[in-house]
Amino acid sequence: MTGTRRGSITAGTWLIGLGVVFLIREVANVPWGEAWPLFLILVGVAGVVSTALSWRPSLAGIWSFTWPVVWIGTGAILLASTTGNLVQGPVEWFAEWWPWLAVGIGVWFLIGSIAPGGGRPEEHLTLPLAGATSASIRLSFGAGTLAVSAAAPGNLVDGTFAGGVVRTSDGPGRVELSQDTAFGLPWLDHGSEWSVGLTRDVPLDLRVDAGAARTNLDLSELLLRRLEIRTGASETHIRLPRNAGATDVKAETGAASLTMNVPVGVAARIRSRMALGSSDVDEARFPRTSNGYESPDFGTATNRVDIGVRAASGRSGSWASSRRRDRLVTDRAHSAGRHGHGSAAPKSPDQADQLDDREDRHESPG
Repeated sequence: MTGTRRGSITAGTWLIGLGVVFLIREVANVPWGEAWPLFLILVGVAGVVSTALSWRPSLAGIWSFTWPVVWIGTGAILLASTTGNLVQGPVEWFAEWWPWLAVGIGVWFLIGSIAPGGGRPEEHLTLPLAGATSASIRLSFGAGTLAVSAAAPGNLVDGTFAGGVVRTSDGPGRVELSQDTAFGLPWLDHGSEWSVGLTRDVPLDLRVDAGAARTNLDLSELLLRRLEIRTGASETHIRLPRNAGATDVKAETGAASLTMNVPVGVAARIRSRMALGSSDVDEARFPRTSNGYESPDFGTATNRVDIGVRAASGRSGSWASSRRRDRLVTDRAHSAGRHGHGSAAPKSPDQADQLDDREDRHESPG
């Protein structure tokens, strides 16, 4: 089912549910002081519908209905209490029964943690360009390992998605990929491992939202127009395009490590705003200016990247950890052959770190 149809069904459920709530209140002549638990039941019913639309039948998938059922049950009990069908009021009822509720939910969680789920699903996805002349792709990735590189010619997206993937399309060349929670247990952190290929054939706008993830984006072969990346407590390596013309890069990071590699022959302008931590920039290629760092030929270069990095903890404008370190690392001429065409790009952040360390040792005196 497409994201548009799923959204329409969910919105319809909410509207119908709100109408039913008001009708029940009027027909039963119940004051809002007693009828308010109906809204909790509505939240649960809407949750059941939303979960069912993306649910794939499996034993483990049953537990994705946990919280909608909890909302419905809680609302029903409170409604019985506020309308006088229970002897006790809501506060008195909760004060007496909350230990049993805690035990029951705990047992349910334990059953879910040991129930056979059949292992992580692994999906293979291939989406052709289908005549699109440009592309807009969004990757929403919470926890796990994310590796991005160029797709096979003619494909918009291809790859392998351990842990499952949910695809939403808004039209030709426009797609969003997000982690699939229908198989797993919603309160547990099941990391995913994605290996994603993105189109190299048409201009691309890419957005990446990553949480507690280890991310390696090899974008060197892509026609990237714009990259917007937001990360949390993550480790991120980005290899920027070699021959994409003008590319705009905006990065917002939390308690994270961020490394960007600018290929040889690509000009760059770099602006970084951070409270704690440091930026490591190759000032031989990108001399310091009043606004950051900039290649001497940035204004005239055919291939150039405009990089803006903002590091904050949420929206407060402060870093989450003083141990945080941002690095804007560039390819040197001697390493171009090692990472250029015809050679494999690093497949993981660890491999990227090893390559950077070897380059640093190669350039050190002696």
